[in-house]
Amino acid sequence: MSTSIRANILAESWSRISNEYERILVPRFAPWTRDALDALRDAVKNEDATTTPARRGKSPNALVLCCGPGQELLPIARILGPASRVLGTDLAPGMVDAARRRIEAELEGDGRDDAFRYKDRVAVEVGDAMTPPPGPYDVVFSAFGLQQLPRPVAAVESWLDRTEPGGICAFIYWPPHPPKIPGEEETNPFELWGDLVRGKLGKQDGEGAWDENIEAAIRVAEGEIIDDRFITHDIRWKDGRDMFEGMSRAGPWHAMRLRRGDEFVDLLGEELIAKYPPETTLVHAFTARMIVARRVESNRSSSSLL
Repeated sequence: MSTSIRANILAESWSRISNEYERILVPRFAPWTRDALDALRDAVKNEDATTTPARRGKSPNALVLCCGPGQELLPIARILGPASRVLGTDLAPGMVDAARRRIEAELEGDGRDDAFRYKDRVAVEVGDAMTPPPGPYDVVFSAFGLQQLPRPVAAVESWLDRTEPGGICAFIYWPPHPPKIPGEEETNPFELWGDLVRGKLGKQDGEGAWDENIEAAIRVAEGEIIDDRFITHDIRWKDGRDMFEGMSRAGPWHAMRLRRGDEFVDLLGEELIAKYPPETTLVHAFTARMIVARRVESNRSSSSLL
């Protein structure tokens, strides 16, 4: 499948499910999102890392890629302060619309006295995370978008390219091969679903251990890693069917419905559901990888991973 066709399918899929994703999966992914925002806050506070001497006193700006329904936008604005400007981009127009509604609602009804100070400081637009707006930005941030991109390692290098020297690039994603968790080897829904799909369709795009090259990409783009760790939290579902419906109608498995049709996905889903006890609460530990890097000034290497 060509990159453009894949991008169009992803944009349509996430647009269709934007409201359900915000309702069902954003709360389940929230523990990791909070960890990433906390790490960003710590990096920003560390020796005023988001501004170089030439930019001190100027308003900091941030770029949030694959912003989805916008749950990180206002928190990042608050991390950087009311003088900041935050731009969120997402490939899916439906997600952009959801993010705009969310920001408007948060500014009008979050009950905090400082809400008015952030009016007109946050914007959202349709954009491809593979080719971010030129910037440069004091902060580049992304949560759970990297693993969906056609060339994630090249994307990381482009994100550092858009980061101001002295600025911070922070991202969290689902790695292709997370550390094994005792007791989860044979029941992890992501792995079981992947096995079922491969059994029908063969190896899928993006399944290789691509993130082994992320550290090298960061070095090529004049970055230094200041935080790199795996973060594990539990996700809870009512039962196996609840999990399958959530992931395939409100999450990353939905795109396959557009590619292969509901019948194909639902038949595979029944095989997946059968692997879990019926009407039994499903709790699984999932692991994300979070990386925080600072852009440094140096002579650009002639090599590139792009």
